Amino acid sequence: MMKNIIFDLGGVVVEWNAKRVIDTFNGNPVLVNFVKENGLFRGYWTAYDKGVLSRQELITKASVLSGCPIEDCDEFVEHVKHTLVTIPETEALIKELSKRGYKLYCLSNMSLDFYEYLKIREVFKFFDGQIISAIEHMVKPDREIYDLILNRYHLKPEESLFIDDLEANVKAAQAVGINTVHFTERHKGYQEIKNRLRVEILNTKF
Repeated sequence: MMKNIIFDLGGVVVEWNAKRVIDTFNGNPVLVNFVKENGLFRGYWTAYDKGVLSRQELITKASVLSGCPIEDCDEFVEHVKHTLVTIPETEALIKELSKRGYKLYCLSNMSLDFYEYLKIREVFKFFDGQIISAIEHMVKPDREIYDLILNRYHLKPEESLFIDDLEANVKAAQAVGINTVHFTERHKGYQEIKNRLRVEILNTKF
């Protein structure tokens, strides 16, 4: 029986679409082309999420890599942050599950800067616990962050369901015995969550 639901944030609770992020950025076109060809500043974004690289250090390194001014790189990072719009269907789902007595958690790779921006939203009030990579200096899919959430909140993996949009993160959760939903397409994802929990999610439109 599932008792605990663990949500990833980007791509599950809040919007995350790298292509859309790039396409909607109206800043320096050289930087846009660099990001299209090289991704989000190579491995530096992971270090930013892990809390071992500050935003200033990130944009400085991005400036060196791309050849673009630091100000333009900072503008891009700020743009990325503001694209993280709450997904209404997931918010409704979280509220419904909370009413039904499930314990809810989030487990996310996210910088402290982005987390501070998001955490004041109403949806975060429904989480019984939160594990944020930048605070813990751990990132998915490393095993230690899954062990951390289980141990800190005394969760049994067989009673827990983890929802994430990235396959590597899902497989890592499965490796420690946590049930999973690979949330790649929303309609199917919500339906699978409902099926796994064997409940009717009354307030969520599929």
